[in-house]
Amino acid sequence: MIVKVLDEVSSYDEAIKISCDILKERNSISDNYFDAIINKIDEFGPYFCMAPKLAMPHARPEDGALENDLCLLKLNKPVDFLGKSIELFLTLSAKDNSSHLELMQTVASICMDENKLNKILNSNNEEEIMEVV
Repeated sequence: MIVKVLDEVSSYDEAIKISCDILKERNSISDNYFDAIINKIDEFGPYFCMAPKLAMPHARPEDGALENDLCLLKLNKPVDFLGKSIELFLTLSAKDNSSHLELMQTVASICMDENKLNKILNSNNEEEIMEVV
């Protein structure tokens, strides 16, 4: 897992692209993974928005997930994601369905713990956020 904090981005797809670029640099996803995520959004809308302020973009393992990984991208200024205000992008890469469940448990532990989530949303420090997670 990697944490990145940015002040702002111009759009939700830029946030997803940045997090996918980070995962790609870590050899966790292939080139087509970002496109697969965008295609899912075009088809199904903002279903990646899991909780207030939080989105979890991901695609299927066969769409280019090479390793199990998670990029937590925290924005200091929220971005509009098709009508939802999002500050936290948890971009997930799971190379198979069982790994997907393990990573989802990590994400769920963040989403379900209001204290953890608030600490992350109120922090601008990548190391501090990593400690919370």
